[in-house]
Amino acid sequence: MTTSHIYRFSFITFSLSLVLALFIAGSQPQAAGLFVSPVDKLVHFLYFGTFTFAIAMSNIMPLKYVAILAVALGAADELHQILLPGRMPGVDDWLADCFGVVTVVCLFSVARKQQTSLMRNCAADCSRK
Repeated sequence: MTTSHIYRFSFITFSLSLVLALFIAGSQPQAAGLFVSPVDKLVHFLYFGTFTFAIAMSNIMPLKYVAILAVALGAADELHQILLPGRMPGVDDWLADCFGVVTVVCLFSVARKQQTSLMRNCAADCSRK
């Protein structure tokens, strides 16, 4: 197994752990009111940003599908809260999720464009020698 396979496996495992934690730990009665507003929006932003980062780092799908998956997971989390006593789904929470996703996707897009540009410049420099 190569190093890249180990990294990929690690990021996929971490991503799945985040999903399990979201739905299992989020279903516990203690989860209701764990974070007060506006701190809860920051937690949503960071949680879904982290999930997006982990999936993007695993490099198992294009970035646009990573974004779709993460936004859909945020929606599923909010819908799941309908079934939980003491929990309140909210569009504002989902928008915080989406903002975390979009932030990470934008950062990855910029980083990949810069990497491509650097590789192109390096190849051009090497061909001149």
